[in-house]
Amino acid sequence: EEFKGSATRTIPNQSSEKATQLQIKVGTTFTALELFAVQRIRAFSMAQWRNILMETADVILTPTIPLTPLVRPPGSDVAGYSNMALFVEMLRYMWPGNLAGLPGLAIPTGVDSAGLPISIQVICAHWHEADCLAVGREVEKIYESERPIPPSEVFVDL
Repeated sequence: EEFKGSATRTIPNQSSEKATQLQIKVGTTFTALELFAVQRIRAFSMAQWRNILMETADVILTPTIPLTPLVRPPGSDVAGYSNMALFVEMLRYMWPGNLAGLPGLAIPTGVDSAGLPISIQVICAHWHEADCLAVGREVEKIYESERPIPPSEVFVDL
């Protein structure tokens, strides 16, 4: 949504999902001092990742998320769904790279026993997107025969 000046904030429009509206409203409660503190943490994180990716590893491979996708609870399409503990758990492998602004790529590698998709995440150093794509392509080749095409009712190939 639009922000008008540094002190005036508009409320998210009502067409957003309820969980999104809640997260945006929570985000508007942070002070400038808290934002500054978060930026310092982000700068520290960026430095740590830069050291790892320049001195120890070319890329980092992790699961994209530590669990397979969940079935949406009944009624969540109307009222939204928010489970912060689950949200944090699901993003365990994603948030460090996002915090540091690192390029990343998720490559589908197959499905679990319920037929739900699973994937591997490739993270690389700033300005090394080509490395991410090259490793991603190699991982894709390895798992190519294990990745069934989802049924047409849930997948559209553009």
